[in-house]
Amino acid sequence: MSDYLTAGELADLVGCKPNQRAAMTQWLRDNHWRFVVDKNGLPKVARVYRDQKLGLSAEPKTAKFDASPNRQAFV
Repeated sequence: MSDYLTAGELADLVGCKPNQRAAMTQWLRDNHWRFVVDKNGLPKVARVYRDQKLGLSAEPKTAKFDASPNRQAFV
């Protein structure tokens, strides 16, 4: 299995046909998804990223930053 979604899986996610690459790209941009475009013009989305965006990942989400402000930075 590939690390990236297939054209059919991506089309199912987006709600278009697998050959509608422009529609896929536009949906991904409109919904702020990260993707790359391959040499054939097909947008590529990593399976792990899709799982994280949809809340399907079993991995716990870790905070990038501390939840509380750093008050000492203002002293």
